[in-house]
Amino acid sequence: MVQFFKVKKPAAPVQTPLDIRILELNSHGMGVARHQGKPLFVAGVLPGEEVRVKLTTQTSRYATATLQKVLKASPDRIKPFCAHVADCGGCNLQQLPLEAQRTLKQKAVFSLFGRHGVNELPEPEWLQGEGQGYRRVARLAIRRRGKGVALGFRRSQSHELAEIEHCGVLTPVLSALIAPLRQLLNRLTALRQLGHLELYDSAEGVALLLRHKGHLPAPDLDALLAFAQARTLALFLQDDTARRPLHVPFPLYYQIDNLRLSFTPGDFIQINAALNERMVRQAIDWLAPDPGAPVLDLFCGIGNFSLPLAAAGHPVTGVEGVMEMVEQARGNAEDNRLNQARFYRADLATDFTQEPWVAQGFGHVLIDPGRAGAERVMPYLAELAPERLLYVSCNPATLARDSEVLLAAGYRLSRLGLIDMFPHTPHCEAMALFELS
Repeated sequence: MVQFFKVKKPAAPVQTPLDIRILELNSHGMGVARHQGKPLFVAGVLPGEEVRVKLTTQTSRYATATLQKVLKASPDRIKPFCAHVADCGGCNLQQLPLEAQRTLKQKAVFSLFGRHGVNELPEPEWLQGEGQGYRRVARLAIRRRGKGVALGFRRSQSHELAEIEHCGVLTPVLSALIAPLRQLLNRLTALRQLGHLELYDSAEGVALLLRHKGHLPAPDLDALLAFAQARTLALFLQDDTARRPLHVPFPLYYQIDNLRLSFTPGDFIQINAALNERMVRQAIDWLAPDPGAPVLDLFCGIGNFSLPLAAAGHPVTGVEGVMEMVEQARGNAEDNRLNQARFYRADLATDFTQEPWVAQGFGHVLIDPGRAGAERVMPYLAELAPERLLYVSCNPATLARDSEVLLAAGYRLSRLGLIDMFPHTPHCEAMALFELS
């Protein structure tokens, strides 16, 4: 009898733990060391620390490793408040005090502007708030695990799931829902159809949006409805074609001073309620339009800046690329009796200078684009030549890039604000005021 032998692949070599010294933190909050002439990136460490790590990735340009033990701790190190910090990919700066986190973020912002030749910046003005319990919006991933599902956030540098029991940066009412929601999902039968959960802590209660595929069976719908009714939650379902409310016992809105801004789950709203209010007030103060002067608000969303500007007595033209958001903003203007706020849909990546709403002229413009920034918008803004332009950015990298166009067009960057909207993460909101020289 002929026997065929399959050549066995050699076993992967066991990685020997490596003792290294951390040189600095990069703009993503990762520790940087050197190994075999390449940068080595490690999460959860601080500059000057001596640590033991295990290599996880090696390429021709860099390597990554996971922290196994801190051999010599930095005097700045504090104990993380979250038990999931080693697994969850969210708050990776917990070992660093908040003030030191802000120093790191400010250094990163200055470095980003420096890459675009902007080396002289005004002294940053910080807005900062609470370090925990600040997040009113969350997206929880759902993954099949055994015969059930796990619920949590992505692991650091991975698409895998870190299952969590609580989250210290979520508002307490959202954090308290994580365990009951996991129990609920594991009672459903259509586990393969579940996508993810979105949570919203609104002014009158919590809303849930469950994304799923296909049609959920009647017993699952009954279980979801009973859960929402028992806890007085608003519940929405969204499949590949439509979003539908299943139980809405209260209106969904958030407040800025006396204004009510209604939203629907899936709409973008700022996650940090307290800092959003302060950011809006600062934006109006910095833009400082003359009494009754018209203001243009690009990427206006549901009216987060437009409506407070209108309430301050300014005719506001808000422009957004998504028609559903435009309709939501119009409804918010009507509900708050702000007739001087007008909203339009336009593709801001194309030449909008001939749109009818441009004809009135604007001496003051506010823009609040998404993470991709407003690179294709900037030439048209420079053509409009407003006296003052306030750029609010959730991604300082694209703000720094887009500022080149304005500076070349004769503007000067007169004020720079940094908003610690996301404590314990490397992310930072920024606000830049540009004025014609």
